[in-house]
Amino acid sequence: MEEVIWIEVLSRHREVLARHRCRGPVVTIGRGYSNDVVVDDPHVAPAHLLIARDESGALVAEDLGTTNGLFVERRRERLQRVRLDGDKLIHIGGTTLRIREGGQPVAPERPFHRNTRSWIAAGIMGTAIIAIDVLWIWLGETNEPKVTGYISPLFGFIMMTLVWIAGWSILTRIFAGEARFERNVVVALAGLLIYSLYNEVADFAAFSFASRTIASFQGMLLWVLLAAVSFAHLRIIGRTRLKLKAAAVTALALAVIGVQALGESEARQTFGQSDALNRLLPPALRMAPVRDWNSFATDIEVTRRRLDEDRKTEPSGPGGFFGAFFGVSDD
Repeated sequence: MEEVIWIEVLSRHREVLARHRCRGPVVTIGRGYSNDVVVDDPHVAPAHLLIARDESGALVAEDLGTTNGLFVERRRERLQRVRLDGDKLIHIGGTTLRIREGGQPVAPERPFHRNTRSWIAAGIMGTAIIAIDVLWIWLGETNEPKVTGYISPLFGFIMMTLVWIAGWSILTRIFAGEARFERNVVVALAGLLIYSLYNEVADFAAFSFASRTIASFQGMLLWVLLAAVSFAHLRIIGRTRLKLKAAAVTALALAVIGVQALGESEARQTFGQSDALNRLLPPALRMAPVRDWNSFATDIEVTRRRLDEDRKTEPSGPGGFFGAFFGVSDD
């Protein structure tokens, strides 16, 4: 029976780009046209590699004295001779090769089935997100309901979601070799569903209990959720270096939260604390006790007296107003 050796040229994702069937006990690989397998790679020598059998009958790859050498897997050690087992990857120049014999066993075929569960879950989550948004738009209506008031936010939400999913799918295709679109859809919609529930509960609690604290921390926790979703997308791309990925998204989230907290602090120093929430809801949802008119009028009177006293008081410190502002003294 005639001996057959298969030479496979692989991509960075270990996908087979080309498969060459070679006859005989010896195969030469290189950039020159005299080789059995011609590799179009400027970093491969004209005669780069020799595939033959050793004394035990196993296939070996031998470097033919090239400049860029022969490497195995991810090792940085340059080798002169490598024994092959059918699964070991070798690198010459910028090309990855896998050498197999004609009788190389392969895995059995996988059953073909469509991944309907992911799409069912995605449909349920998408419907729930839209229902929640429509409900809270309706609860926040202060005028006569209009169709555009519902369609415009939903359209913007759908477009942003599609752009987000498409971006992660493209990155997954680049770095993992396949888009894994349905998995990115499920992760994105799961994050959006959690955000929708959290955002509406936080808005309800801030309005119901008249709490500025809940409203202040609402945006910060959003960045934490965004970092968690981004980490899930990175995990879909690859399960290597997960600690580094987690540290990167955590550091980025903390940096954004720090900048946001600093901006809000400076805004409070400049304009004071906001006395109104960003979102109004029906009065029936309010649980905090409503202040009576006498208490409200008393606070107004106290504030008026304090302002009158401040108007009569001269600015303290050297230089008066301009000295205090520009740091100039009277001396």
